Amino acid sequence: MMEKMTYKYNPSDYDEVLCKYMTAFYRAYEEKNRPFMISEMEHLFSETKYAMKEGDISSGEREEMLEYFGGLMDG
Repeated sequence: MMEKMTYKYNPSDYDEVLCKYMTAFYRAYEEKNRPFMISEMEHLFSETKYAMKEGDISSGEREEMLEYFGGLMDG
């Protein structure tokens, strides 16, 4: 039985679209599917920008999120 991984950002803490992209990224990460991770990273880049403009997250939080997800890709 696989142990459920713990991530810094819980997708359910964010709006529906950002939640969907985070969940998809984590799934791709767990499957070690780099092309899908890259695709979802592009979605996260755009959606975090939108969330920041809407006031859902700060610019600092957006930068931290993108750095975190980028780090998972590089790891």
